[in-house]
Amino acid sequence: MLFRSRYGIHFVHAGDEWYLLADQQVPEAARYDGYLQLENGVGMVRLLEEEFMEALLEKEPDKSLRRTVTVATGALAAPLLRKLAGCLAEKFPGVSVRVIAVKNSFFGERITVSGLLTGQDIAAQLKGQDLGDKLLLPCNMLRSGETVFLDDMTLEELKSALQVQVDIVKSSGQDLLDALLEKE
Repeated sequence: MLFRSRYGIHFVHAGDEWYLLADQQVPEAARYDGYLQLENGVGMVRLLEEEFMEALLEKEPDKSLRRTVTVATGALAAPLLRKLAGCLAEKFPGVSVRVIAVKNSFFGERITVSGLLTGQDIAAQLKGQDLGDKLLLPCNMLRSGETVFLDDMTLEELKSALQVQVDIVKSSGQDLLDALLEKE
């Protein structure tokens, strides 16, 4: 339940994690009051989906583009990213996107957010798999302003372990779309 202050702004918001864990739709954009609490995980899912779909609508279809990209994320975000990949495939049928939900062995499998995944979990679960042209990871997997995971593994160490190009994607839907469509 959301409570509205006398100024018209909600003063209680459930984080996106609550909706996703309950297998419920996140609220529509208007319920987020301009996304005032993104840093707390409130509205990130809705905003990512809206930005991605808006950016996708602006792109001209390109049936000649051919590539395979893997996106690794936490279990919580994987269904949304698979949905977005499906929308992308309708407009760009030559772009294959594989979304892998990485289990969090380091902190425990009940921790399902991408921001608490470690380099060693990613490496262990993706090693030996065909990751395509490149692997995309969300920027929240790395320490702020660094190229280091929570377990001190560096991005270069992960690239070396997996033998694939690894790109870090900023948090907007436009950034995700650009990373998926970027030609080598």
